[in-house]
Amino acid sequence: MKIFQKILFTVVLISNVSVLPSQNVAVFDEFLYKGESQEEITKNQYLNPILPGCYPDPSICRVGKDYYLVNSSFSYYPGVPIWHSTDLVHWTQLGYVLNRPSQLLIKNSKMSWGVYAPDIKYNPHNKTFYMITTGTGYGSTTYVKTDDPKKCNWSDPVALPSVKGIDPSFFFDEDGKAYILNNEPPAYEPLYDGHRAIWIREFDWKNDRVVGEPKVVIDGGLDITKKPSWIEGPHLYKIKGKYYLMAAEGGTGPNHREVILTSNSPMGPFTPCSINPILTQMGLPSDRKDPITCAGHADLVETENGEWFAVFLAVRPYQNGHENTGRETFLLPVKWNDEQPVILDKGKEVPYVVDMTPEMKELSKLNKIQGYDPYASALLWTSEGLSKEATFIRTPKDEFFRIQRDGKLILEPREVYIDQFGNPSFIGRRVNSKKFYAQTAFVYSPKEELDFAGMVCFQNDYCYIQFGKTINDRGDMILSLKSYSGRGKKEIKDKYEYHLSAKEKKQKVKLKVEALTPDEYTFSYALGKSKSWQVLGKVKSSLLSTATAGGFTGTTVGVYAAGR
Repeated sequence: MKIFQKILFTVVLISNVSVLPSQNVAVFDEFLYKGESQEEITKNQYLNPILPGCYPDPSICRVGKDYYLVNSSFSYYPGVPIWHSTDLVHWTQLGYVLNRPSQLLIKNSKMSWGVYAPDIKYNPHNKTFYMITTGTGYGSTTYVKTDDPKKCNWSDPVALPSVKGIDPSFFFDEDGKAYILNNEPPAYEPLYDGHRAIWIREFDWKNDRVVGEPKVVIDGGLDITKKPSWIEGPHLYKIKGKYYLMAAEGGTGPNHREVILTSNSPMGPFTPCSINPILTQMGLPSDRKDPITCAGHADLVETENGEWFAVFLAVRPYQNGHENTGRETFLLPVKWNDEQPVILDKGKEVPYVVDMTPEMKELSKLNKIQGYDPYASALLWTSEGLSKEATFIRTPKDEFFRIQRDGKLILEPREVYIDQFGNPSFIGRRVNSKKFYAQTAFVYSPKEELDFAGMVCFQNDYCYIQFGKTINDRGDMILSLKSYSGRGKKEIKDKYEYHLSAKEKKQKVKLKVEALTPDEYTFSYALGKSKSWQVLGKVKSSLLSTATAGGFTGTTVGVYAAGR
């Protein structure tokens, strides 16, 4: 088991691991995913979102020429994907910050719980990077640290029991002092639903502890008389001698917006800038073409040449507020207006295509080859191990897969089903496009009704589409396509079956899911050596949207097996 933990939780596998105990395993050839870019760009432009798929709540920092960015991971494992860039346009995933059970222990929480709103910052006084967040399973607020993010070998969590609430962030000042900001209830009984406050505490980085008394720096929002909801995601900056406190208001829906305040001291008092909100899509026409909505939860970064940029989350709905790709990471240049930063002018739409600045153009010439193309054909695993996009549902407890030298993945069905709020035998990746396809081929022999192996499009434990080989309630071996949906209780929505003949039962099965249009998924199969795909059924993609399922996660697609 120690060998398994070492190789699994760093998302690398080799073939000489111990043999799986079950002989009734599913053997997968490969899993191929291909997305489709929504817009075309020239060499001097970049495309939003810069990180498509469920990569929300971005936090960013720069040290020298290197930019590092982290995202929320909720109840997926490993936790907190971390990215690297030298031009803000071309990003490469380094791996994950929380890639060991000792850093992240998620047992049975809902998919939209767990880790969200991480913050990454660099402390120049001890040359150390810090990542702070909540929901790791090791305390309300914890942080990890490293001297080199590229190694993806962060420390075990340091717990801060006195820091409750959500959305913690670090600020390391020029004078050597450090602070933690976060969202908590106000110092008195909340006046209305969504009444929260931003608190600040001094942090002793030499001794890894909070010192002094906490203080409220924002109560409710910019104007508490208007009952603003969910002030959250705070970040503190010092720019030209002045302190800027940026946060999000309005929740993560259509009223999401970014606001900013200033002070002469990190402890306040803070005064709202006159240009708020500095980023929002609130109030724009709902019938606009290809809308981007819910923009907010931003973080600022300065380039080596003194330019400023903002990363933030936003959503790409395809119909009536439905979206399956989750909250994604976008990038825009920041303008300064009378010493006030503006991410996007009021009434303007977040653009898909953005012209590079001169500095970005120059740097991107050097980095384009190294950059990550999120829409290119990608394998979920190879003979070298799992891809960096690979993810599990909650922290794995048992050994349930291995990869052979020929590149085949052996997946053991376990009696942990995908709707049981546990850790099923599932390996997937985030869906990052409105139009995509994913396909795989496998061999498997189910023995009884609850045995299953194949593909799953997964939103949460109540909303998913299961497509594969199983035994039905009459004892027949079939290819089955079932979709489930609901909030708080799953209900079956679609059901299709193909009864396998005696010859077909022994043949290899090829499965494919295609989003040919954003609002519908088509599920097809081919048997044996046949190259002809047969459509088994079609399912409305809105079944997997956050508008249907609730929560904060997007859709993942991958391989899955279960059985007694």
